[in-house]
Parts: sequence; C-alpha cells; structure tokens
Amino acid sequence: MPEISIVIPIHNEEKYLLNNITQLTSELEKAKVLDYEIVLCENGSTDKTRELARDLMGKFNSVRLIVLEKADYGAALKECMIAARGNYIVQYDLDYWDVSFLRKTFLLMKEFEYNVIIGSKNMLLSKDERHLPRRIISQGFRLFLFFFFRLKVSDTHGVKAFRNDEKLQQLIKETKFSRHIFDTELVLRCQTKGLNIIELPMAIAEGRPSPTKSIIKRVPEAVTDLIRLWWELKNGKKKIERPDV
Repeated sequence: MPEISIVIPIHNEEKYLLNNITQLTSELEKAKVLDYEIVLCENGSTDKTRELARDLMGKFNSVRLIVLEKADYGAALKECMIAARGNYIVQYDLDYWDVSFLRKTFLLMKEFEYNVIIGSKNMLLSKDERHLPRRIISQGFRLFLFFFFRLKVSDTHGVKAFRNDEKLQQLIKETKFSRHIFDTELVLRCQTKGLNIIELPMAIAEGRPSPTKSIIKRVPEAVTDLIRLWWELKNGKKKIERPDV
C-alpha cells in the first residue's frame, strides 16, 4: 500500500492533463517522494480527458483512474478519497499543487496527532495573487462560514491533507452534499467531531484563465447548498444531543 494518496478530480482537462500530471510526478521524484499514488476521478468530461487519463495509467504505475458519468467536482473528490489506499490523503487540483506542502504535512502528521492540515490562502502570511473577483468571493465565503458555522479555520477550499483512518472515512460517507461544497462540509464535520485541525499559509496564483462569469454563476448554488448544510448540521446536532428515553 502507498504511504500517500494524492487525489485530483478532473473534468474537461485535455489541454492540461498529460503535461500537468507528468510535471507533478517529476516534482515528486525530485523531492524524493516515492511511496505515493495519484488517484484521478474523471467526471462527465465531453472531451478526451478520459482517454488521456487511461494513457497516463499506462505511462505511470502510480496513476489510478475512477470514472463518474456525471460532471460533479464534489462527488468526484469524494470518490477519490474513498478509493485512496494511502495512510495520508493529499488533495490537489490539476492546476495547483505544492510538493513542499505535501512534505511538510507528511512530517507533521507522522510526528503529531493532526487529522487535517489545510493550506490556507487567507492567513496573515498567505499570498493570494488570483484576480480580484475570486479574492472577493473567497473572503465572502470565509465570512459566511465563520458567522453561520463558527468555522475555526480560515479556508476550506484548495490543498488539504488528511490522516486516512476509520474516523475520516466515516465522516466522508456521512457527507450529504457534493458539487461545490463537499470539501467544506467534510472540514466542518471534522471540526464538529473534534478532530485535530491546523492550517498553514500558502501562496496561490491563477493556474489558468478563469472566466469571472462562470465563477459568479456558481455563487448562488454554493450559498443554497451552504444554507441546506447549516440546517442539516443543526438538526443533526440536536439529534445527537437528545437524551435517550
């Protein structure tokens, strides 16, 4: 079994997939990260992403592929994490990864009892060089999570590392939402269950062109799902706290 599982959802990535995965594996080898697997989940692509992902499996023994017929980032990430065989899971996006983050989190999790380590773009020492609309949306999202959920960390999207044990897998299976907020729900459930979570500052920049219209279009969907999640967690907490009769 590999020590580390790197999980990456992919959708309509034919322009970037081969080059980026090849670059990632090269960086991992240079950093002497050898005991790993890369779990890709292709979800509902309409281009040649699936075929190219299969080519990668033939090129790299470390690459595994899961296929979902419907386009859904959250569902794809969930399937990747359930399928992960490593003792630790590191979540990347195809256009953004940080091998130094992987090395740091691996050492921290081996030395200490951390369950989740979040690479945050919102900490004091973080550096967020994305274009202004994305930064504004991220800050609004962060404030929403703080006021409605009392989230104790500054970020839930982006790179993260998890200790892959029974507690994590149970929480993954308990998640109810996919699309844009699966990883947010998972972090919130980890916090609610008292798992040990820390965050590290990250530097992030645009990895590719990101149309503002498509980002803004996702905001109402994400807010609607967050309100439903707030209701779900609120009622779930009441059920847990209800004394046995």
